[in-house]
Amino acid sequence: MQRNIARAYDALWAEHQRVRGVCIKILAQGDTSLERRLLRAKPEDPNHIDEVLVYEDRLSRPQRRRILGLNRYGRKIEKLLDTLLRL
Repeated sequence: MQRNIARAYDALWAEHQRVRGVCIKILAQGDTSLERRLLRAKPEDPNHIDEVLVYEDRLSRPQRRRILGLNRYGRKIEKLLDTLLRL
């Protein structure tokens, strides 16, 4: 049972990182140095959050909707990860 929980956690974590990468790729709009900098930043850092919001404001409406959908999906994954940690 423990091994199955660990595998599920690892798979969810990989999916969470993939979703974060896609969001940052959209935010960077082809700027590879910006993309690397945003990926290296800690997601819970207030300065990073402010910077991401600035770049979100520059996006078109369809891109913002895409980011919003990905963020919702990422939050669901985070809730599942928290649940698995409590087991």
